[in-house]
Amino acid sequence: MQYLVDDFIRMNQAGQVLALCEKYYHDDVTMLSDGELFAQSMSEAYERQKGFVASIESFDIQLISQQLKGNISELVFFYKMIGTDETLNEFTGKHIQTWQDNKIIYEEYLTV
Repeated sequence: MQYLVDDFIRMNQAGQVLALCEKYYHDDVTMLSDGELFAQSMSEAYERQKGFVASIESFDIQLISQQLKGNISELVFFYKMIGTDETLNEFTGKHIQTWQDNKIIYEEYLTV
């Protein structure tokens, strides 16, 4: 399990959001963002992320903390991104993920 989480972190820090979506999210994943339903499948999450990823010119993503208990991972990242319109966007986000059979079946993202 630790290897999967470490690879997820590496891919996220490399800005490979769409690739990690395909690799680590279950086809029937449920995703929440700040308490609101974000996606009910990997394909829906991929499509929603595609536009966001295309709008990013450069990024710096730093891991702040990670916890792993059983099949639950909690990852906190500091995100610093510059959009194609040169807008700077900085925020800290917590990802609480439930894993099953090497895939994330549930994720809650919280802006912290």
